[in-house]
Amino acid sequence: MLALRRAAGRQCVQQCRAISGHAARNPHLKEFKYKDTVAVLDGALTLGAEEHALIDRCVRVNQAGEMAAVTIYRGQLAVLGRDPGLRELLTHMRDQEVGHLEIMDRHVRDFCVRPTLLQPVAAAGGFVLGALSALLGTESAMTCTEAVETRIGMHYNDQLRDLHALEYPQLDELKRTIAKCRDEELEHLDTAVDHGARRAPLYRLQFELIKGGCGVAIWLCERI
Repeated sequence: MLALRRAAGRQCVQQCRAISGHAARNPHLKEFKYKDTVAVLDGALTLGAEEHALIDRCVRVNQAGEMAAVTIYRGQLAVLGRDPGLRELLTHMRDQEVGHLEIMDRHVRDFCVRPTLLQPVAAAGGFVLGALSALLGTESAMTCTEAVETRIGMHYNDQLRDLHALEYPQLDELKRTIAKCRDEELEHLDTAVDHGARRAPLYRLQFELIKGGCGVAIWLCERI
């Protein structure tokens, strides 16, 4: 699966290069110039270099983050899945994350973004984090969810503030889907709190370590 995503990313880059050449020959393609530098994404939208870099970072890190989220829940299910109630709860949240990942995969294709080279690390790290938190108990698993979703909610809010400055209708769907994912992540946060996240042993330490680790992962996946 990871190899397929990387191959798709390379194909998108090749397609974008072809589109750029086509745009230079076709005066009817719509262009938006920014500081005299343009970068064609899909033949219908032209962005400046700084704007293009913003979209690139957003799409790249979002795909990696949703991949990690899916594997976190898979790790938790591997440990806690024997409990029918927890299995239903964790499966529901995992399935929502799978839907988010499908959205982010589509954004990678639509905007011709190279996926992060850290995809294998994100996938493996997510599973390990989910499994380890679950081994510490249900409440620690919920602390993990609360910490991750808190940081991801902040991250998506930051992205939306930056994207709202780009008033191109071609980006409306990107903004809507990021907002939808953010809202569902915050629902997961509330669910985790309702299921005892803050009753975990050493709650504050666990919360801050996981939240801080997510921040580091976001920074790396945006850039690598």
